Amino acid sequence: MNFNNLELECIVSLWLRDRGFSNVNQKEQGFTLIELLVVIIIIGLLAAIALPSFLSQTDKARFAEAKSYVAMMSRLQQAYYLEKQTFTTDMATLGVAANSTSHTYSILAGSVNGNFTPEEPKQLITNVATPKSATKAFVGVVGIPGVVRIDTVFCIANALNISPIPPGALDVPAQTMVCPTNFSIQE
Repeated sequence: MNFNNLELECIVSLWLRDRGFSNVNQKEQGFTLIELLVVIIIIGLLAAIALPSFLSQTDKARFAEAKSYVAMMSRLQQAYYLEKQTFTTDMATLGVAANSTSHTYSILAGSVNGNFTPEEPKQLITNVATPKSATKAFVGVVGIPGVVRIDTVFCIANALNISPIPPGALDVPAQTMVCPTNFSIQE
């Protein structure tokens, strides 16, 4: 059976028409309102699931930045102490910036018992990361708990917005550094 092109085209178009396929009204085809609403609802559900996870990751990144920066400040304080036999309260002396997009960094000198006075920078220093948003503060307490070593303990605030952040302390009998009041050791 031989068909010419016109006959073959007519047969195929009849077959497609019977099965619901038609190329006649392609301009009138589109999505129904129900289909669009279903797609919008699915996108909304995916966003509702993903957004808290994303925000949690940004908080973790900010905390990691603070922890890294305070650790660097603590190492610089240790190096400074080995050279000068005292800690410094000046950020510029350490050669570090005092601000970032998420935290303000500072150095607190205090007494060995955790008070603001008298300042004893030959014994201990507290490096502080104060958050600019609703995250917890982070500190590094650097000091000389014994005769032959410089020690650092890292602490995280137990609550948001602790102000003012107190300096760390020194437990002389145990020869350990102690977190400031309302802070816990960060493991």
